[in-house]
Amino acid sequence: MIKYNYFFNINKAHIMWALLIFCNFSKAQSPYNLVPNYSFEEHSVCGSVGSGGADFWVSPTTVPNYQYSYENSCSTNPCCGMPSNTGGNGWQYARTGVAYTSMFFSLNNGSNIRYYLQTQLIDTLKVNHCYYVEFYVNLINIAKDANNNISLYISDSGIGNYGIKNVYENPQILNYGNPIITDTLNWVRVGGIYTAQGSESFITIGDFTDDAHTDTVNISGGNYPGGYYIDDVSVIPLDSMQLKADAGRDTTIVKGDSVWIGSRLCGLTNVVWYDDGGNVIDTGVPGLWVKPTANTFYVIEQNVCGQYSRDTVYINVQALPVIITNYELRITNGIQKNGVANIWETSTEINTAYYNVQRSADGVNFEIVGTVRAKGAGSYSYTDLTPIPSPKERDILYYRLEVVDKNGSVTYSDIKEISISNSPFSIFPNPAKDVVNISGKNISGVKVSDVVGRVLINLSFNNVTNPTISLKELSVGVYYLSVTTTDGQVKTMVVEKEY
Repeated sequence: MIKYNYFFNINKAHIMWALLIFCNFSKAQSPYNLVPNYSFEEHSVCGSVGSGGADFWVSPTTVPNYQYSYENSCSTNPCCGMPSNTGGNGWQYARTGVAYTSMFFSLNNGSNIRYYLQTQLIDTLKVNHCYYVEFYVNLINIAKDANNNISLYISDSGIGNYGIKNVYENPQILNYGNPIITDTLNWVRVGGIYTAQGSESFITIGDFTDDAHTDTVNISGGNYPGGYYIDDVSVIPLDSMQLKADAGRDTTIVKGDSVWIGSRLCGLTNVVWYDDGGNVIDTGVPGLWVKPTANTFYVIEQNVCGQYSRDTVYINVQALPVIITNYELRITNGIQKNGVANIWETSTEINTAYYNVQRSADGVNFEIVGTVRAKGAGSYSYTDLTPIPSPKERDILYYRLEVVDKNGSVTYSDIKEISISNSPFSIFPNPAKDVVNISGKNISGVKVSDVVGRVLINLSFNNVTNPTISLKELSVGVYYLSVTTTDGQVKTMVVEKEY
């Protein structure tokens, strides 16, 4: 890895220009924000895929088409508009303004390919001064995988990576607990407090770990890699703002459920949590899971860089309208194609209207496969006879019960899982040069697509086994190989074309 300063240096003219941007584009944003073009409104091109375009923002890579993408409402290209982009398949409004950026990742295939987003700050950070740092992310809704490790690295100089592999650094801004970010609807804050050493002037956003140290969850069966939209990046001197304690939103839960209180800001170490009796329940954490059994409240007390504040969150606990017992799954007749039987009993039902049986291939995104009307406490069953999809990279299906009350309120049962058969496929070699071999049988078709979904190879077969696919016409990069079997199953794998 090489450290270097970019060809552009922020001078006084740039500072004045950036301050004008702040005045024009952000009424809510602090005027002390040290990030130029923080909302990506200013641009050299109106939109691009893998080649940047937002003024003052670059990618630390010299490999073409492996830079961040730029989306703006002014673009007429289906790849790069706002809210519609990624070939017309992605959809998201900017958090503020009319533009944002996006980065793709190739995960769980050993390629360790990462995209990064980098800029030079308007001013160098001051020694021992505290700064509030945040940016907002949103999972691209057609991404195949969601992941953790979305973070921000603060450094003295720009980082350089003359390839497409991940950059090993220790980012300072990472959400507490480092959760996988799966939200495709709302913008999720990643933020924290940073105390400067006194020479930092660059920030870089991305995933600074390799595949082996990145947690993922499968979100969809698409060909797109994991990826996130990025918007509204801030680095603000804490002495120019007031950071108030955040105990979270008042909420209502069903008895027996847990709820997260507080925030996930990193760097909040001087923190104390109290219950409604004034007892200390935790320290040094910005948030925590609680499981109250009755109506209650919690208080957070924090002192951050000399700023003291308190906040209270109230939790309302409702009685469970239905108590479900003995919920289990069974493969009917022991044969997968005959379906999965959901069997459960209830010992209590209060104003319950009906049960929606929901199925998922990843344990996160569920769909309704059947509905059963409530009849009073007793035994229930529903058999999912619809064709069972072949989950990508998995041999497990997940089910749960959505309990709908007569007033429309909804609660959920525990998630149950069941193992199903899944036709094995593999590819080799990977990375590949001229050809890739597919290990598997009953294959009727193979498609090879690029990272934006364009189909580059489309082959049909008549129930073949172990076909070989030529990659000679493809340039170096990452592609998505989809195999279709004669019974309609589809499995997508990532293949890397090397020199």
